[in-house]
Amino acid sequence: MNSSTMLRDLIVDPTNIDQNLLCLICQELVIDPKECSQCQNLFCSDCITSWLQKKKTCPYNCSNEIQLKNPHRIVKNSISQIEVKCLNKGCDKQMQIQSLDSHLLQCDYVETKCPFPECDFKDSLKQIKIHQLNCEHRTKNCEKCEATYKINQEHDCLIHLLKKLKLQEENQFAYQKKTDQIIMDLVERLNQLENLQKGSNKPKCYQGHVLNWIYPKKGIQCEQCKQANDNVRYICEPCRIGYCQRCKQPEFKGNVCPSNHVLQFSQKPGFGLRCDFCRLNICSKGDSVYSDRTCDFDICNTCFQKLKVMK
Repeated sequence: MNSSTMLRDLIVDPTNIDQNLLCLICQELVIDPKECSQCQNLFCSDCITSWLQKKKTCPYNCSNEIQLKNPHRIVKNSISQIEVKCLNKGCDKQMQIQSLDSHLLQCDYVETKCPFPECDFKDSLKQIKIHQLNCEHRTKNCEKCEATYKINQEHDCLIHLLKKLKLQEENQFAYQKKTDQIIMDLVERLNQLENLQKGSNKPKCYQGHVLNWIYPKKGIQCEQCKQANDNVRYICEPCRIGYCQRCKQPEFKGNVCPSNHVLQFSQKPGFGLRCDFCRLNICSKGDSVYSDRTCDFDICNTCFQKLKVMK
């Protein structure tokens, strides 16, 4: 049964309905009314929609193609004042259509379910109120521990509080575990970002590849200045090119070389020892030296401090 049929079945006196409120097509009380702009006849919205799927003219044979509009508020008011009865079994109240919805919200005979979750009993609201007083699933609140329990169950405040405490501990443990995982994920992400940042600061070739610091080899030409000497210490393996220390200055983070070997400091460099960066005799200019024998690398203190500041 659709809502239109249900509403019409609730009308107290169908024979007393104003004929002007009947649908011209189905000849019953008009539902969701639409009005022809020429003849002012009323049609149910569903009725006229079905009609227009076959024809484009008004059922009253108006001369022009039908133009529909919403009826005047007087029509709607007249419909809303028609007397209907309650649809709930056992309820004998009557009211106007406009009051039907508000009545159904508070009708004592509307079918409803017992409010206690484990009870499946259904009846009118009036009977449910009586049923609740003796329902075997009804509950009670303890004034001491605030627990809710069934009326036919034994209750012990201590047992309830112990269970409540255990549940709180389990929830706290789960929360802590989740928080620890979030922190671990954030630390991992931070480490990834730091590694990415470190990689972005390292010297790169023109293609963007990170350069590797190598043991000095003779005969390698610098890609940038085109000079071939043992000052070429950075190479790009994918591109097979090298760069001298002038064109790609070495990195010094702390007292380690670009390959992370610890640099050995000496106040008295050997005679004839040259700085691999400035190419000057370290002893002659009265400077100290940082050396890495693994990489065969020597740099005067002056150049070392400048590069540390620059980096």
